[in-house]
Amino acid sequence: MSDVTVHDDVAIPLADGTVRATRHEPAVDGPQPVVLVYTPYHKDDLSDTRSDPMVGSLVDAGYEVVVADAVGTGASDGLVDQPFTADEGRHGAAVVEWLADRSWSNGRVGIVGKSYPGTTALEIAAENPDGLAAIVPIHAPARIYDAYFDGGTLAFLRTCGQWAPNFEYLPLQPPANRTVEGWADRWNDRLDALEDREPFLFQYLDHLEKDEYWAAKDVPIGDISVPTLAVGGYRDAFGGGTLDYADRIDAPTEVILGPWRHAMPEQGETARIDFLGEMEAWFDHHLHDGGDRESRPEIRYWTERPADEDRLAGEWRARETWPTADDDAVGFDLGRDGLSTDGSSAGTTDRWEVDYSVGTASIGFEIPGGTDLDTTPDDDRSLTYETAPLEDAFELTGSGEVGLEIVPDGPTQLVAVRVVDVAPDGTGRLVTHGVTRAELDGEVDPLGEQGATPEPLTAGEPHSIDVSLRPTSHVFEPGHTLRVAVSGAFFPYVSPPDGSAGFALWTAGSACHLPGQFHDGSPTFDDGAAFDPPQDVYEEPTAPDWETAVSHTDDTVTVSLEQSYSKSLSGATFEYETATTASVERGTLETETMDRRTATTLSFPTESIQSEVHSSVTRSFASMQYGVDREGEALYRERKRAAVDR
Repeated sequence: MSDVTVHDDVAIPLADGTVRATRHEPAVDGPQPVVLVYTPYHKDDLSDTRSDPMVGSLVDAGYEVVVADAVGTGASDGLVDQPFTADEGRHGAAVVEWLADRSWSNGRVGIVGKSYPGTTALEIAAENPDGLAAIVPIHAPARIYDAYFDGGTLAFLRTCGQWAPNFEYLPLQPPANRTVEGWADRWNDRLDALEDREPFLFQYLDHLEKDEYWAAKDVPIGDISVPTLAVGGYRDAFGGGTLDYADRIDAPTEVILGPWRHAMPEQGETARIDFLGEMEAWFDHHLHDGGDRESRPEIRYWTERPADEDRLAGEWRARETWPTADDDAVGFDLGRDGLSTDGSSAGTTDRWEVDYSVGTASIGFEIPGGTDLDTTPDDDRSLTYETAPLEDAFELTGSGEVGLEIVPDGPTQLVAVRVVDVAPDGTGRLVTHGVTRAELDGEVDPLGEQGATPEPLTAGEPHSIDVSLRPTSHVFEPGHTLRVAVSGAFFPYVSPPDGSAGFALWTAGSACHLPGQFHDGSPTFDDGAAFDPPQDVYEEPTAPDWETAVSHTDDTVTVSLEQSYSKSLSGATFEYETATTASVERGTLETETMDRRTATTLSFPTESIQSEVHSSVTRSFASMQYGVDREGEALYRERKRAAVDR
């Protein structure tokens, strides 16, 4: 950011408190449009607003960029009692109207944010504040229950091992900018309030189905009336949600859908694009008078074309609508002879024997900075059905569905389905997947409403279920095999409900419906889309240390993740370390555990402040331990524990 004036402590008054923000003022004359990032992730340390390439790019383009700490977080007042509330939208809307009324603003405000800040962009837009002109949510959930429960099943690694514990270390840290008056009082008040706040993790575990707690958190997407550029990823938790909310917005809306995990489109493992340029053009068009931008297709998406010489190969394409299993889907029947499209495979009854560790070779999509692994170890312990090696390529583009006839052994049943591309050398690659709780009879996650409640299954009796698959676009090339793998576990991605066990599968009533088509040989597409190459202004994401181990003594399988980084801030250094461990015995759910430790250090010229949070979740209990030290001296200690019934 050249010739930029940074205002570190902009106080924005609300009816019930003060939001503090950092304003990046461009070196241009006269009022300019404003782009807001409204975040719970600490503008002065975790978000590091001064070195964010997105902020720098927008300021260099002449925008006023304001990064504001959400009420109850960072340098702002208070402590958040629970996440994803309507208050976030109301508070953020007040911030937008305040910004639109500044002398240095042209009266038009845009909002951009990734993950939670992307959700706040949606929440604020649903309030329709004066001055809001356009938003750019990136990897953002709008159905909040789905963010933590997939198909009604607890997203074990994501919820208990990653996101929920993250929100517990944030309030332990003091505001990193200590030049602001009253920073110590705000920090002290927050620590005092933290003693009485129920950890977010405990709240989630106390609401396993979509009840009023979750329904109240859904963003009222139908109320959004501003142009929206929505970004999602096939390997991100919210790819399907992105398509869903974009389809519900009554305003000009475009979607960019790539093969990314939870990363910026300029940082993905592949298919990197000049997203900063795309975002700038979007805001230029909607926040400036007469901004010129050529029209784009409603959906631009990446089609994976894995090849021997490049497993990450693919191409950008465009379309106006996203296909589903209700469209022109190809039906693959499951049978004794594998998968068939002509009903020629004879029906049979197959049995999945309990192995709760199935999934460890298929969770690359769930690991930030991870990569895809060979799924064969999981496939070998699942019920698998596959085509013969394909003579002609099959293109899967859309969101598929699998219908199954199962006979459960118990009153509940997790069912996981994975669609796998098997290369000629026998290695498997996860293409898409879906999970569901069979005992949830009805719609699991209706927008803004309570969902299905459990209806216990009758052991030994058949039960029909539908499993929705994540959106993707992938070509199974000639010589490859399409495999469908079915199991009662997907560890540590999801945690089966108590009572989930083995099951029998009746193939005569089971089929996989995949939107797409067979091509003659290997296809050539004529619906291509183009992006400029990335600007390479982002640092490479820190790759995690990621291991899976098997104990040959008690058959326990353990998945371990560790990650650390440090960054230089204005007036301090920030260090972050985290370690997550998930374990389960193959034959019993009672041993399932998830442990997470997060430690941070803020080092100032005169002192350092360390925080640490350790959480643990078993089938019966959840615990949370907090600690804050100043130069090795204990400032805060707290331990919380809750019974869990899942």
